[in-house]
Amino acid sequence: MFDLTEGININYFIPPMILLFVVPTVFVLIYAILFRRILPAKIFNFFLAAVLILGLYVWAVPMKLGLFEYFRATF
Repeated sequence: MFDLTEGININYFIPPMILLFVVPTVFVLIYAILFRRILPAKIFNFFLAAVLILGLYVWAVPMKLGLFEYFRATF
């Protein structure tokens, strides 16, 4: 039988995936706290996607710069 998870060690995979969920969520929460009452609903919702993409970018750049190796060495 073909095993797709043969080369993946789950201990190296989980911490970056947790951060993938946490970092954009924190960005969106901060944006919502700061701008929900100030901006009209259409403008707020329009920029919500941009803030989420920014959070994903902030997560992805350190992963490429070696944070993944840090997690591999730590866990």
